[in-house]
Amino acid sequence: MNYKTKTLSLSSDLEFFFFNFEVDAKRVLLLRKKASSDKLKYYILPDFIQIEKLDGSLIFKIDSCVENSTVLLNNFFLSFSKWLKSFEKPLKKKLILKGLGFRASVLSSENILELKLGLSHIIKVVIPSNDISIKVDKNTLIVEGADPVKIGNFATYIRNLKFPDSYKGKGFWYKNETITLKEIKKT
Repeated sequence: MNYKTKTLSLSSDLEFFFFNFEVDAKRVLLLRKKASSDKLKYYILPDFIQIEKLDGSLIFKIDSCVENSTVLLNNFFLSFSKWLKSFEKPLKKKLILKGLGFRASVLSSENILELKLGLSHIIKVVIPSNDISIKVDKNTLIVEGADPVKIGNFATYIRNLKFPDSYKGKGFWYKNETITLKEIKKT
């Protein structure tokens, strides 16, 4: 048989496993980082693609008899490369909390973000455990994850809890965000 191939070199800190589901005959590629065994991602492989693992690289094959085999292989290779890139290098959004007495902390045991935003109570936000991770450093919150939509939605949700005041600028700001503040009228 004649095959068309594409090769993708892998990072040394990634492990790949192949798994076949008996029930619906799906082939799945499992991926995890060697350093952290708890983060495991999967990618469902189409039937027309064959994969081989060889010395730190993956070789994708498609039978050249398949109609539009070049287009199918290129489309699959692009989508898989984007997925792999998002796993290796997570996306980040930084929120800066400006205001005297405002605080943020993460309760790691319960996966809850606690915010003190000048209200009479402490606001507790549940962090989606699998998709998003949050780091707090003094007045900076760093929201990390692989899915840009979920990161953006969660960062916007947090920001809307204390939107920046238009006069003094107190509240959550995105890093490098510029907003012109209104001038306070003097009598």
